[in-house]
Amino acid sequence: MVVNTHRANCANAKNPGCECSGCGGSLHGWGGWVDLAVKPPAVREERRKALRRNLSKTSAGRLGFNANNRQQSVDLARLDLAGHLWGTDPRPTPDGSRLRAFELSEPASLTFDNGRMNILANEVMHKPWHEIDGSIDALVGNKQTAREIKKDLARHGWCSMLVALIQLIEKVNKAIGLVADVAKQALKTALSKRFGSGVAERLKDAIVDLVVDKVWSALARLLDAHFPLLGADTVRVLRMLAVFACPSVERHQGVYQHALVPLMGDGQGLVADEVKAQVSTLFTAWWQRKESPTAP
Repeated sequence: MVVNTHRANCANAKNPGCECSGCGGSLHGWGGWVDLAVKPPAVREERRKALRRNLSKTSAGRLGFNANNRQQSVDLARLDLAGHLWGTDPRPTPDGSRLRAFELSEPASLTFDNGRMNILANEVMHKPWHEIDGSIDALVGNKQTAREIKKDLARHGWCSMLVALIQLIEKVNKAIGLVADVAKQALKTALSKRFGSGVAERLKDAIVDLVVDKVWSALARLLDAHFPLLGADTVRVLRMLAVFACPSVERHQGVYQHALVPLMGDGQGLVADEVKAQVSTLFTAWWQRKESPTAP
């Protein structure tokens, strides 16, 4: 993975609901979690203890149904996923960590989840951002407007595209192929829904076309390089990437339903039973409340 010099609070998902115009959400969260995935188990255990300490309980000793506990519980699930990535990596180092080099040109990197995760994140999110960033500035012309558009992208743009891609791969008809116009349009629709009402329609359409074209080009390059884009292994790491990159799972039901829930139900036991029960309990109550006619 390319060394990430992006600011730590965003890269490490320290701010739920982050609206970082510096990366437009393309570097949010996943950098910190994949970094934890190559560190020794003791480092993740310290993070686990800290997350558990941050959980708040009622006077009866039960978990409180609040935003803090939902966030800590999702982070505990993310930590388990990082542990899974560490466990799939066959390249140990003397200190108990894992190597950090993941190359698309090296076939061995495509054979384990940690390699697939880093290559996907780097090729589809990290590399395209520099070009997207400059192209938005050139297209918009106004610095403040460009900044607001990048903040719009950061709200849930990238995780929305990842969820759309997950659903496409699950449903893809190989006679049509993933590169069909209908598939590309699905990504544009997913991203367009995440833009705020303050952006003019023609400008929004132009930005959506720009971003999806760059992402689609990255996906085409992966296919040309024989990356196994279709199949259960890739869907699994795309789900992890969506969960890592989402700025707030409690504000993005699609990530919860199409990424986190399937990962918790995966037969490999990616997430500990205690954490699964905790997340399910807290989020079931949350979505029921959100869907209630009397909910704010």
